[in-house]
Amino acid sequence: MCIESRLALALQAERVCNLPGETLLVRTSALLRQVYILCGFRMPDAKDFGIFTAKLASDLFESFSFLTLEEIRLCFEWGAKGEYGEFMGLNLRTLTHWLKTYKTSDIRYRAVVSLEKQRAKTALPPVSEAYKEERERVFLQQIFEQYRNGYPLERLYPSRVYLSLQKRGILRNTPAEKHHAMQVCAGWRPASNLKMDEDTRQTIVKQQAMAWLLKGFFDGLIKEGRGLSAG
Repeated sequence: MCIESRLALALQAERVCNLPGETLLVRTSALLRQVYILCGFRMPDAKDFGIFTAKLASDLFESFSFLTLEEIRLCFEWGAKGEYGEFMGLNLRTLTHWLKTYKTSDIRYRAVVSLEKQRAKTALPPVSEAYKEERERVFLQQIFEQYRNGYPLERLYPSRVYLSLQKRGILRNTPAEKHHAMQVCAGWRPASNLKMDEDTRQTIVKQQAMAWLLKGFFDGLIKEGRGLSAG
């Protein structure tokens, strides 16, 4: 497959901004292992690799969240082949240089423009705000029914659902309740083989706290025999 075709597919993959924190860590770890193999470099010990993974995942989330994972994979592949200049070793500075060079490259610009033109040709007329609101209402009710039927909450986008319900005034947790939820989840730590900085850990703790509050809200509705009124 030619470079242009690979990049066109990569642009349509899942973006970093849409990934839960733990999933991003796992995917980042896999990407890093692949880069070490491509470069022929020896893997660092587990502790150093875990720290490297956590720092890179945090950098991806903060500075490159608009990229897709497949774009990042291609970027690292091209960087390892010397497309972005010579490098002496693998570190965060090298990978950040590759990412910055890739995101402003002509080949990505042309691919993005081509994809936008293609989508414009096949795009349907924009949907109304009322339609989007109805779709969101149905989505939230489906999430609640799935949870009521025993589906694990952690697989039901709990932080996204919490924020949506809060925006609609359905969830109205007080600052004190939110603070308590953060305290309940404050002890969360990543798996022993994954190291991360405190900012990244706190982001995941916040997501866990929202999931904890959402679970309490859903459990209360179920106990009272009520459904979710999302609109």
